[in-house]
Amino acid sequence: MCKLTLLIFIVLHTCSSFGQNMVLNGDFEEYIKCPKGLKILEKPKMLKYVTNPNSGSFDFIHVCDDDDYPRFRWGKETPQSGHAYTGIAVYQNSILNFGSEYLQLQLKDSLKKGVIYQYEMYLSLADKSHIAINNLGVYFSDTLVNLKAEKCLFQPDIISYDFYENKVGWEKYTGDYVAKGGEKYIIIGNFYTREYTKNNSTKILDKRNIKDNYVYYFIDNVSLKLNKYLSESIILNNINFISGSSDLLNKSFKELDKVVSVLIANPLYKVEIYGHTDNIGEETENVELSKQRAKSVTNYLIQKGIESERITFFGMGSEKPVNDNNTENGRLKNRRVEFFFKK
Repeated sequence: MCKLTLLIFIVLHTCSSFGQNMVLNGDFEEYIKCPKGLKILEKPKMLKYVTNPNSGSFDFIHVCDDDDYPRFRWGKETPQSGHAYTGIAVYQNSILNFGSEYLQLQLKDSLKKGVIYQYEMYLSLADKSHIAINNLGVYFSDTLVNLKAEKCLFQPDIISYDFYENKVGWEKYTGDYVAKGGEKYIIIGNFYTREYTKNNSTKILDKRNIKDNYVYYFIDNVSLKLNKYLSESIILNNINFISGSSDLLNKSFKELDKVVSVLIANPLYKVEIYGHTDNIGEETENVELSKQRAKSVTNYLIQKGIESERITFFGMGSEKPVNDNNTENGRLKNRRVEFFFKK
């Protein structure tokens, strides 16, 4: 069975509580002055608490700037709320060595280790983009990033495998993050190479107009909210196994350490671990593989100091898909490990 990146679903059963937005100027309403009349590269500098982490830039669009609004050069869109939004080019269908644009936003306070946060933003694909991607991600940093490179090749902490292809109105992007502690900034963009994106993460919307075409997203209302109690289902990325095996890849440990942090911070909770597969292959083999992978995750948690009495694990095979097994994107989401935290 083909195995790509897994998702970890953590379902937490208590009453929910949400804090206020921890992102400074996530709605892009705070600015030094109206960008009207400024050069393209000067306009983003008018935004407070928002920077670019690499040698690229981003766009700041405000209703006060009738040079760019309502008809911006990439297409027409109205703010999801308020009077402003931003935009970044994340991929170009070209043989040229095109970099990527990113947004870097500052948080009000450093994140607390082992605490769960809910991330949200709104996206709209520009009218002139005839390709969409499904690897737009979010990276958390404890320091301000200021690279001279054309791309930020970090491992994203949140990634969506959905293609955001809506060109009318805004679509919500959500994800969840367990903090390692000390994070002060978030970066939004495409953290993969052009070659990887082209071969694995693009969807052509109009074949007639794709040469040198850019994937450009408008972005508005970025938020990060504290989840004070174990309450909401969350999704963590970057859990990987050797293909066809239950052996964890080393790059999975950082993500699993976040689960360890949650359990250490909440000693009254136990956890149930469920392994899932897609429907490719024999079901009996899928059930056994999913069980062994859940067991591998269990063993890792025990090695990190979590008592075995707090953990149970199960192999579900392809019995409970969360998406369509007839598409590769759907099968990718179905290959996952679920964590249920209970008192």
